[in-house]
Amino acid sequence: MCTYNRAHFIKQAIDSVLSQTFQDWELLIVDDCSTDNTKKIISTYSDDRIRYIQNPENLGITENRNKALSLSTGEYVAVLDSDDYWIDTNKLSLQNDFLDQNNNYALIGSNMIIVDEQGKTIKKVTYPYVNFLIKNLLLMKNLFCHSSVLYRKQEILNLGGYDVTLPIWEDYDMWLKIGLKYKLANLSQYTTAYRKHTNQSNSIKIKIGKDTQKFIIEKYKKSYLGYNFSKTLNTLRNILR
Repeated sequence: MCTYNRAHFIKQAIDSVLSQTFQDWELLIVDDCSTDNTKKIISTYSDDRIRYIQNPENLGITENRNKALSLSTGEYVAVLDSDDYWIDTNKLSLQNDFLDQNNNYALIGSNMIIVDEQGKTIKKVTYPYVNFLIKNLLLMKNLFCHSSVLYRKQEILNLGGYDVTLPIWEDYDMWLKIGLKYKLANLSQYTTAYRKHTNQSNSIKIKIGKDTQKFIIEKYKKSYLGYNFSKTLNTLRNILR
């Protein structure tokens, strides 16, 4: 869990981890120099599975993600941003079992709900579940909620972790990079609440997001455009009949 000035939301995120039926986990919280009372809130938890690390200087989100990844000790890593939270208590159990039983998959996500800053549901988001459809559609759209994913740590490290040169969309770049070598999947359950903030939609951020997305698509298009889109469309038609 990477955090920066999310004192208003981090308790809900931590509590959603504590409520999981799967209990063999560590919660690594890497604080990127928060200036609010994030540290005070975390200090109220006495569970020795929670590890709190405060950076001596601000690294930025992508470098902080890589730091958290390198410091984690588990075989699998679940991402949960400190303003999001899990809504299915079986999330970790279901995803852990899936990766245990499917060695050729490196990542599994899930469906999600989008909530506002007060936790009110804005909409539900459903993603394709199977590797074939995901890889055929991934170049056109990000098909994973970052806070929903569980992935194999070593495989991600072998790929170099998150790309620190990207100002945004580092997660989308990661999914495309993983998909070049491994299979991907989503659970059909809605396991995660992704929080949308009012300041996420200003014109500067939108432009940076669009420019970065174009760069990422250009980076991977030769690898992903080889997939058979006509076959994908036929598959979708059969599903929708």
